[in-house]
Amino acid sequence: MKCVYGGILAALLLSSFATPALAECVNPKCPEDAASIATARARVQNFCGCTREGQKHGKYTKCVKQTLNGADLTAIIPQKACRKLITKCESSSICGKPNAAVCCVLKKNGAGVKASIVNSSAKCKKGSACGAFLGLFSTFDACATDGTCAGPTTTTTTTLPGRSRSVLKGALASTPGRFNFNATLGLPGANAACNTNFPGTHVCTVTELQSAQAAADLNGLTDIEGKTVTSFWAIDPSAPVLQQCNDDVPGGSALNWEYATAHTQSRGEKVDLTNGALGALQTGVQCNIAGTSWVGCCQ
Repeated sequence: MKCVYGGILAALLLSSFATPALAECVNPKCPEDAASIATARARVQNFCGCTREGQKHGKYTKCVKQTLNGADLTAIIPQKACRKLITKCESSSICGKPNAAVCCVLKKNGAGVKASIVNSSAKCKKGSACGAFLGLFSTFDACATDGTCAGPTTTTTTTLPGRSRSVLKGALASTPGRFNFNATLGLPGANAACNTNFPGTHVCTVTELQSAQAAADLNGLTDIEGKTVTSFWAIDPSAPVLQQCNDDVPGGSALNWEYATAHTQSRGEKVDLTNGALGALQTGVQCNIAGTSWVGCCQ
């Protein structure tokens, strides 16, 4: 889902970050596990443009319903009742409503939380204006049980390493196709940096990133500098070396992700990350020139 999110950075983790959400998109009649539902929601939010400029809520919810009936999503969510549940959760969201917020109000005597959608944060006068934090856009999951937001407010700029993720524990700072972490080029430096910042981890392969997506580990991901992760280098030991930013310069190291010059045949692969969902594999990316992407650290 859409992210607003190491080492410990400048700010502290909000106490509400650990507070359980009021009601995730789950239902006793739906046998699918929460991770599969989260993956499906991330994909429809990405494909249907939850936060796309100019998107309208009605058009968004129509797209959600149609997309959930496609082959890719029915493979993840085979139960029709579960697809209806996701449609309901997305219909009760601020997707396609750029100025709206989920207003979370603790009821009198602490007897539960009322979640409603308001046209602007200013309209939520007696509660917490939530929704965009950690990509929780729906009244089903934007509120915590104590009436606060289920994610950090916009004044908070950090998370702590690991954050209860099961596969991916965090991400290093973005880098061009020539990795240079801890003054060491290539994968060795990246692996060392992962282990330093997230003990016991190594550089994520693209296969591990897919597992991390299924576990909802990519939701709200920021790097060790607190910047939102929007793409990953697709590290794949089985891929041709000339698609892995190989240092193929005569007399060079011949190792991957140590690309040294623009005048060779070496290229890279990457995948975009939007709202917790990975995009299609992009090949032929110009190493060390076509911008930066991130390296994930997996356990």
